[in-house]
This record gives sequence, C-alpha cells and structure tokens, in this order.
Amino acid sequence: MVRTAWINTEATGEWKFIQLTPTMLHTSIMLIFSAAVAVAAIVAKAFTTPKTRIHSSVRAVRTLLSPPDVPTPALLRARSIPNQRLVKALGISSTFVSDDTGVHDNFTREAKVLIGAVSAKDGWSRLVDVAEICVNRFLDVKSLDYATFVQSVTLSVVLAGLLGTDIEDLDPVDVAFVTKAINDRWAQSKSSTTLTTEVLDRINHHIIRWVPDRTNPLNLIIPAYETMWRVAAIAVVYSNRDSLLRDAFISYNENPTDDQFRAFANEETGAQPSAEAIICEVLRLYPPTRHITRAVVVPWWKRPFVPSIDVADIEEAHKSPLFGSDPESFNPMRFHSSHAAPKRDQLYAFGHGKLKCVAASWAPPAAAVITAKIMAKLDGVAFKLQEGPCIGKREGWEGWSVQRV
Repeated sequence: MVRTAWINTEATGEWKFIQLTPTMLHTSIMLIFSAAVAVAAIVAKAFTTPKTRIHSSVRAVRTLLSPPDVPTPALLRARSIPNQRLVKALGISSTFVSDDTGVHDNFTREAKVLIGAVSAKDGWSRLVDVAEICVNRFLDVKSLDYATFVQSVTLSVVLAGLLGTDIEDLDPVDVAFVTKAINDRWAQSKSSTTLTTEVLDRINHHIIRWVPDRTNPLNLIIPAYETMWRVAAIAVVYSNRDSLLRDAFISYNENPTDDQFRAFANEETGAQPSAEAIICEVLRLYPPTRHITRAVVVPWWKRPFVPSIDVADIEEAHKSPLFGSDPESFNPMRFHSSHAAPKRDQLYAFGHGKLKCVAASWAPPAAAVITAKIMAKLDGVAFKLQEGPCIGKREGWEGWSVQRV
C-alpha cells in the first residue's frame, strides 16, 4: 500500500500530493505521538493541580498576607473573590467583598472614626458602662444558653457602645434571633445550602431599626461582633476554671484602663497573667478567623496549572515553636517578658500587612471588658457557668449554660 499526504508548498501556496517514504512516515508518527504525550501531560497537570494551597508556617502566612511589591488593588481583589459568599449570606457590601479602593478607603475611614470615638476617655467609660448594662440585661432569667448569652451581650455592646443604639430598643428575643441567624447564615454560606432572602430580610429589619442612620450597618457590625463574641466566650471559660485568670479580669473590671489591661500582678513574688495576656492566648490558640483565604489571580491560560485559592492556616501557624514551649497548651504567661514573649502584633488573628483589621488594637481590650463584666457575675453565688462537653468555636457549644444559683 502506497502512503501519501497532501502538503502546502510555501513558494506557490499550492497543495501537492506526495508519496511518503518510510523515514517520513516514521517521523510523522513520532511527531504526532510526541504532541499527544505533551497534550496528555498538560491535561494531567491541570487535573492533578490542587485547587487549594495551604500555608501553615509563620513565614508562609506572613508572605501570603503581605506579599512584597503587590499593590493594594490586587490585594483587595484577592481578598474579595473568596468572600463573595458573604454578599448573598449577609448582604455585605464593604471592603471585605469589594476590590474597589474607594470602598476600602471609606470603610477604613468610618471604622477609624468610630474606634477613635469609643477609645477616647469619655467614650471608653461609656463602653464599659454599656457592657455592664448589657450583661445584667441578658442575665434576667433562671438559666440560659451560654453561647446565646455571650452572643447577645457582644452584639448589644457593638450596637449600643460603638454605633449608639438605645439599649432599651434591644429586645432580648430580637437580639437572640439576629445573633443566631447571623451565625447560621455564615455557616451555611460555606456549604451548598440554598440561602433564602427571608431570613436576611428579618435580620435587616431589626438592624435598620436599631441603626437607622447608616447605610448597611452590617458592614461594621459583622467584623466586630464575629471576632469578639468567641474571644470573650473562651476567655470566660478559662478564667472560670483558674482563679489567677479570674483575678486578672476582676481587677480589670474594677479598673478598666490600658495600664491595668497590660499589668501582670505580683511581679516581685511571681507574676500572674494580665488580662491582655489571657486575651492574646485566646487569640493565639483559638483564633476567631482560623483560615484567611486569598484568590490566586492569574491569566486565564495559567489557571488550570496553579491553585485557585491560597489559605493562610492561622490556627496552625499559631502553634509554631516561635510562640514558646508546648504551643498547643493554654498558657497566658508565655506573653510575659520572662518567657522571651511573643508580642501581640506577632499574632495573625487580625490578618497582617496592608489589609490587617483596623480594629486589631481596639478589639482585644473591648473583648476583655465584656469578659470582665461576665466574670464579675459568675461568682458562684448569684450565677455559675455550667460547662458542656467541649469548648466550642462558632458552633459546638451544646450543653453550656449560665445558671442562677
């Protein structure tokens, strides 16, 4: 059988019919085979490239969250893409879901104004008073679910202490509904569960009634509430178990100043942890944001060959030996100077770099105030904390309750 092929001549542009020699045929087969192998390798690479890349070392986390020579718009885009689930879940329109630098600047400016006002002497005193009123308001029952209690207190402190809501407008039933709905929708947004608009409409009905003078108040409420309630809940658990930790918060309750927040008691005879050290240890071992996600933005032709998502594993990075010996145990004294202590700004619970949370300095003492006010009530005489099987995170607090003695 004579093997032939059509070829196009470069000189004339005409197609000619030629007979293939055995050598030419062998070469053609090899070229086709090589091309097929190359295509197969490319396809295999695309299918075997993991879509998520985890960064768990401190160095890798720092590099991911603060990459060198990357402009702010690119950082915003990488952050906003994975957070789009929050748009449908909670109607968020802030910098966390937008790559618009104008949106980012406006949000940062507004947040700094609020934090500045509540950090000033009169503003801070009012926040402390608001926290005490909120704790008393939600303890007016015989027994209540612990998570619901801390969530309700924290949301009320954010609303009344930060955004100026009248405490009398915060009906406990409505507050409890909103906190549960926010938690449920946050969790559901991570799954394939269909989210209806009815619940979000009910959330916004209450939020707009409480904060009528701001556009989409959830933009400011969610970051503050989501971070603080879990930090306060866990700080209360450990302080309820340890008298030295309890003493730190009782002292802070009586004197809620910056100096007291940072003060290690009995420095001369054997230091005891400060409220700041306890909060820092909670942030280290139980970071409210355990994973910070960034999209990998590359040209379309590279997408099959690189992960689409980079994840900073904050929880794992915080267990690095850089934080001292036995990093998986809860030990606030690791933040004491005698322990070659890590500093608060070496924690990554609030992110790192240009997009680090603007409330990173304000949130720890604010969470400590809520913790202190709760601890002042859990004295075993009027109220006690009934523990459940294990310490929860956003979920997992089944069996925990606050009971009237």
